[in-house]
Amino acid sequence: MTTTTVTTRTMTIHEHATAVPALVACDLDGTFLSPDGTVSETNARAVRAAQEAGIPVVFATGRPVRWLDVIADLPGAHPTVIASNGAVLYDLGSRRTLDRLCLDPDVALGAVACIREHVPDAAFAFESGTHFGYEPAYRTWVPDTGQDPDLRHGSVEELAHEISAVKMLVQSQALDDDALRTQVSACVGGTLTATSSTGRGYGLVEVSAHGVDKASMLARTCARLGVPARRVAAFGDMPNDVSMLSWVGMPRVVANAHPALLALGFPVVGANHESGVGTTILDWVASCPSLDTSLEHAGAVAPA
Repeated sequence: MTTTTVTTRTMTIHEHATAVPALVACDLDGTFLSPDGTVSETNARAVRAAQEAGIPVVFATGRPVRWLDVIADLPGAHPTVIASNGAVLYDLGSRRTLDRLCLDPDVALGAVACIREHVPDAAFAFESGTHFGYEPAYRTWVPDTGQDPDLRHGSVEELAHEISAVKMLVQSQALDDDALRTQVSACVGGTLTATSSTGRGYGLVEVSAHGVDKASMLARTCARLGVPARRVAAFGDMPNDVSMLSWVGMPRVVANAHPALLALGFPVVGANHESGVGTTILDWVASCPSLDTSLEHAGAVAPA
């Protein structure tokens, strides 16, 4: 495993892509997973069909490593997973972290001070991928029984320095995602990257190191696999997918996507409850039975 300093990435302009992708990158929640959080039969079949046709399916999610069990036993899925919005590259087969891009604690705490000034009810948490720490005001999705060794609580100052965080979460009960993201983005400026992905009815913004997003890690992954951006397809539904969709040559947005994504003009496929991702992949596979299979046996990406 390596911990890497992030450099600024230049977004590519869409190129005319081939009809069938050489690699598929896919978000999980709201995109590949059904509304109940499961994998539909159609989507599972599509992943296996793609793998058999030589098209790796690489998942790129905002989820931390500890929440990847939903795809751990999915036949045909590429073992390399982009987690925590591009801050972690993980080999799900061997359960190894291949790459990890951490927040600078002092930079994060500087952002906390600014955010508190502009969002009085803001509460903060820190995610390492395997551990999660939060201050008392932060409302967790699952009640903390005190029995989970991976959960910690304390002041933001303690957590920022004790947890080797790849992501800081900012929560507000007074603002929705979009309004909170605007405030947080104004505070972090060019020092950190802010995005959102949940749509839970209250404000939740995810903050990563500067330049860290799904596109940056996907670009690194594709470079190691020898796949150019113009031959990559991607599926997404939320603001944290925009960078990835903008980088690939074949972007697709599910019909249930955030209005901001639907407004960007990307091609739209069926909603997640309709297995839009799987249907599209199966169409690609069926349209090119003699597809080049040079990537068919591509294994996990080597550590950087």
